[in-house]
Amino acid sequence: MSADVLSKTVNLLSFTALGLTILLIVRTRLEGQVRVFAVQSFVLALIATLIALYRGSLELFVVGVALVTIKGVVIPRMLHRAVAKIGLQRVAAPYLGIAPALFICGLLTIVAFYVMTPIAASNPLPTADAIPLAFAGVLIGFFIMVNRRRAVTQILGFLMLENDIFLLALLATYGVPFIVEMGVFLDVLVAVLIMEVFVYHIKDNFDSIDVGELGNLKE
Repeated sequence: MSADVLSKTVNLLSFTALGLTILLIVRTRLEGQVRVFAVQSFVLALIATLIALYRGSLELFVVGVALVTIKGVVIPRMLHRAVAKIGLQRVAAPYLGIAPALFICGLLTIVAFYVMTPIAASNPLPTADAIPLAFAGVLIGFFIMVNRRRAVTQILGFLMLENDIFLLALLATYGVPFIVEMGVFLDVLVAVLIMEVFVYHIKDNFDSIDVGELGNLKE
């Protein structure tokens, strides 16, 4: 695979990953949002695999396989189980509606390109052109976490944010060392397990997982 083909393919896939992050704002059903996260994880795994083939890196290929297994299969199944047990189908209305949220996403994307384009231009890697797309995903992931009202959807926002941070590192430096990637994957898996338990207990004790209502308990 030539560097030019890799660059164009990675740009397309990175744009797809950013689109999936934004799609999380539009989807109103929790099951649909979980599927969006799973699809984005598969896209990221494909990017990691393409870079692994370009570099001849077995470690990066293993990272791609781990990404598919943990984020594409295991974590989505856990989230589907949590949604089924809690009995939620639709996402609670976020603090901002879809139209204002999409407008903010557009602004964040502009900021990301303004900040990261000079950095990408100085990076010699063929994947560097997609760095602004990944950084836009990071900013939007932060926004999704802040804008969500329920604990489950905040977990999804956190996972999408972590995906985009992984993509940013992958594009900018071909990823961090293998042992660090595996440690991050395991940390994310454990974090989701812990958050799943907390969500169950919150639902059992307070009959709601709306973070706004839980915040009123302090008053």
